Amino acid sequence: MAIGFVFPGQGSQVVGMGRDLYAQHASVRTLWDNAEDWLSIPIKTVCFDGPEADLKQTQMAQLGIFLVSASWLTVMAEAGIAPTVVAGHSLGELTAYYAAGVYDLETALAVIAYRGEAMAAAYPSADSAMSAVMGIEESVLESVVAGLDDVVIANYNSPNQWVMSGTRAAVAAAGEAVTAAGAKRVVPLPVSGAFHSPLMAPAAEQFAAYLADVPFQDAAFPIILNRTAESEFEAEALRDNLSQQVRSSVLWTQSVRAMADQVDTLYEVGPGKVLTGLVKKIAPEVSIQNYAEVVSV
Repeated sequence: MAIGFVFPGQGSQVVGMGRDLYAQHASVRTLWDNAEDWLSIPIKTVCFDGPEADLKQTQMAQLGIFLVSASWLTVMAEAGIAPTVVAGHSLGELTAYYAAGVYDLETALAVIAYRGEAMAAAYPSADSAMSAVMGIEESVLESVVAGLDDVVIANYNSPNQWVMSGTRAAVAAAGEAVTAAGAKRVVPLPVSGAFHSPLMAPAAEQFAAYLADVPFQDAAFPIILNRTAESEFEAEALRDNLSQQVRSSVLWTQSVRAMADQVDTLYEVGPGKVLTGLVKKIAPEVSIQNYAEVVSV
């Protein structure tokens, strides 16, 4: 049976995540303790006990989500469960790199922390916006957005859900335009930046310069990339992709379909069930569950 792993991105965090794993697995305790030493922030306390307001902060949320996914990877490896292909949604792609051995734990934490800082500084948050769109033909949505400035489709999340990203005025205008074109719902998202849009170009350039000195290895198994929905193994191509990813659309629907051609079963590895729900809509023929739901801690 061919198995794939998918890794969630920001928004999947919840207070208490990782606490039981930490309590019951010595290898997980080592992972979190080392991470806290390297990061010099109280990541365990915030993830395990909150408060929620602290966990929602971008740095804490992203590092915490990654560490929960890494914890489950440790437990699954000890149980002899390994993937043949991996993918991650936005932040989750950096977890996929770690799962495939592209970089080690300490490097992953440093890369995630730097990426978050670069994205936050790339464009004024007060003039940034993202909105989810549901209930419209994809071709119609693409046509409407293509005719507007300063807004793009940032996420292709499922056959019935997309996310637009850009300047605040442009995203608002796009929301009105896609509603007029037949969209059933347009929902503004509580975000601090115009992520996965050309407004992240300064972050991409800054991140590329940082990554030039980061040691990368070839992936142990294929990683389906967000921006291409194609497999990649080679270290230098993976390095180049990671900087470009912050300004490129997340082709999640296309990525899951590419995985569905290679596997029978997918596990969402990390907190929450967001990707589980999306995969069921994209590729209902593939079995998908969050691994935490099918095994005792």
